[in-house]
Amino acid sequence: MKKIIAKSVGMFELFYDLVFVYAISKITAMVHHPVNGGIPLVTLLQFLFVVIVVLQIWLFQALYFNRYS
Repeated sequence: MKKIIAKSVGMFELFYDLVFVYAISKITAMVHHPVNGGIPLVTLLQFLFVVIVVLQIWLFQALYFNRYS
């Protein structure tokens, strides 16, 4: 069995995560203020699509950093 070696986190990775935190905070503003007590279906679908895309990009980049850096 391989021994797991801990790696230190670089400043670029921390900055990259901070950018994604900012992006998620801006994305949640799409559904923060409901219209007439509800969220329109189109807005909800846009929100879900953007969240999935952003999280997928973050996941792939995190996997890349963990594997090749």
